[in-house]
Amino acid sequence: MWDRKIVITGLGVIALAAIAMWFGARAERQDALGITVCAQRYRVAASLADTIRIDGQIPLERTKGELNPLTCGALRASYPDEVVPGH
Repeated sequence: MWDRKIVITGLGVIALAAIAMWFGARAERQDALGITVCAQRYRVAASLADTIRIDGQIPLERTKGELNPLTCGALRASYPDEVVPGH
């Protein structure tokens, strides 16, 4: 009925597609650009007041449909080692 080679090939393609979707959907990948932008901003902060100001900034332009844009403070809380190295 079904050729064994076709079934194995089909399962392999499905597995690769699932892995690619999982890899692309990971939050770290989606937040990577924002993490980079915020890390650059924190690196030049000269005082605590600068850091507090940066905490409230939105690192990337968001589309109108996105309700909850991430701030640098939220990214710093979620990824402390990436945003502020040596933290």
